[in-house]
Amino acid sequence: MHEIAPVPADSPVVERGVGFFETVLCLGRRAVLWEGHLARLFGSVAEFDFPLPDRALVEREAAGRLDASPAAAGEERSLRVSWIAVAADLESPASWRLDVVLRAIPDATLRRRAGASAITLPATFRRDSATVKSTSYFAAVVGLRHARRAGGDEGLFRELDGSYLEGTSTALVCWNDGNPVFSAGPILPSVTRTAFLGARTDRRALTRSLVRGGSLLLGSLTIATPIVRLDGEECRVPEGLAKAATEFNARLGSDPALGTNL
Repeated sequence: MHEIAPVPADSPVVERGVGFFETVLCLGRRAVLWEGHLARLFGSVAEFDFPLPDRALVEREAAGRLDASPAAAGEERSLRVSWIAVAADLESPASWRLDVVLRAIPDATLRRRAGASAITLPATFRRDSATVKSTSYFAAVVGLRHARRAGGDEGLFRELDGSYLEGTSTALVCWNDGNPVFSAGPILPSVTRTAFLGARTDRRALTRSLVRGGSLLLGSLTIATPIVRLDGEECRVPEGLAKAATEFNARLGSDPALGTNL
């Protein structure tokens, strides 16, 4: 098993959460939505004008992890790619480190796929970099902890006006009678949501009634999962929504356009 080198306690990634990461679903050697995840990672780093990782190195490291831990075709695992600041000079490429780790998918995530029980998070729970997949992840960690203590398996962030944004590790899409919409507020550019919606980009405030009328959580490991309860109250799962989720999840495992063999 690959061991992760220690990170200094005074490094920017530890003290300030300075880093970026992507979590990719692997089916055997097939990395689902690999190109989308790399595009988001490199785009986020470039947005802040930090030194970029070497793409060829990322792909070699990912392939090396899979070589070191062979799996049957279709076996599901999580591949985490991190680009983190381990020294103080953020302008120097030498201060940045690439980590690639292969892990089992958490049991709680696998259980969520059968139908998610979402919990509304207090409006004070807010990401500090809402549109970037950064390692500054405190709000997501405590948000999921809050949701689990309340009997759920995902927490939903909100705007100050009470409208819903997204989950702690998932995108939120409301079915809206077959015209899917997602939040107009500050949210992550979800790779899985983009693949699911295709050309649809309709955004609006997501009210509680919209969420309860039929909605999906989408994430690299969660895949497409209907919300069946919100704060303990049952939610509708329209037939069209359930069918779209099932078909999309099947495509993730079979459509050549949605995966890359590493």
